Amino acid sequence: MIIRSKAPFRVSFGGGGTDMAPYCTEHGGCVISTTIDRHVYTSLEPRNDNKIRVLSINQNEEFEFTIRDNDYSTKFELFKGIVNGLNIKDGFNITTYSELPAGSGMGGSSSLSVALIGAFNRYYELGFSKHDIAQKAYEIERFELKQKGGYQDQFAAAYGGLNFIDFTDVVSIKPIKTTEETINELHFRLILCYVGGSHFSSEIQDEVLKGYRIEKKSYMEAMQDLKNVAHSMKLILESNDLNRMNEFGELLHKGWLAKKSLSTKISNKNIENFYLISRKFGVLGGKLLGAGGGGHLLLFSEPSKKYKVVQELEKVGGKIINFHFNPKGLEVWEIK
Repeated sequence: MIIRSKAPFRVSFGGGGTDMAPYCTEHGGCVISTTIDRHVYTSLEPRNDNKIRVLSINQNEEFEFTIRDNDYSTKFELFKGIVNGLNIKDGFNITTYSELPAGSGMGGSSSLSVALIGAFNRYYELGFSKHDIAQKAYEIERFELKQKGGYQDQFAAAYGGLNFIDFTDVVSIKPIKTTEETINELHFRLILCYVGGSHFSSEIQDEVLKGYRIEKKSYMEAMQDLKNVAHSMKLILESNDLNRMNEFGELLHKGWLAKKSLSTKISNKNIENFYLISRKFGVLGGKLLGAGGGGHLLLFSEPSKKYKVVQELEKVGGKIINFHFNPKGLEVWEIK
């Protein structure tokens, strides 16, 4: 028997960063995000020993370890963390494939966690709900592996769709109530551009958390701005007033300014160059996806200028990623 699974990447529009503990548990956080038609895939096949063999198709690498191995200093530590976190006692061959590169800023590692936990859930009939799977993925990444980060990626990957997600002492998923026309207009106005660069989320999140620990005034104001942006975006989308869509782009810009103020490592000259070019030729607002440092820019353009923006970004080395919104989250199936 082989179990396969897939979990989507996500695009976050507003509120990113406010989903990190302890800020969100003490002050509340929220994000508005959607999943897209790019996925991480896993295949799970049982072995007759106590070995876990991982094949990463993207990296063309194989890695093998024994169950209960808790040396997390190795390259494939996420797999060890999940095997240990779920108390897996059997050997498996695990194959993974990602439709976007590592460090994309769209939650790929958490999509992998959700997909793999979902596959084990199906194999062992653990009875986990999507919420359980997302929570387990979060706990393994944060507590077993000591990786820094927020809550949004795991829950976006598990549930899928366009959602407003609240974070306090519990996580609440609230689908955005809007029309197909509004969704189509939003998608038409967006540009996703890969700008390269390194994506070191842990280093950036360390610096961001320092601002919270000392209760820096500028930090608290920026976090409130990010939450306000997410709430305002929700209101615009649920108003179904297409004449207000320019406001959505302007909110992306406001959120990007607030996010950059949290750490000097979030942006750099390369990212700023791409962003300034896009603004010059018709983008109303945008943001770097993920913690910062590199990856993908999400841009919101004036309709008549979108293709001019695309041309100018490609001239300076940007890679445009075609995508569509995807309402589905984690999917798991079985081959007998």
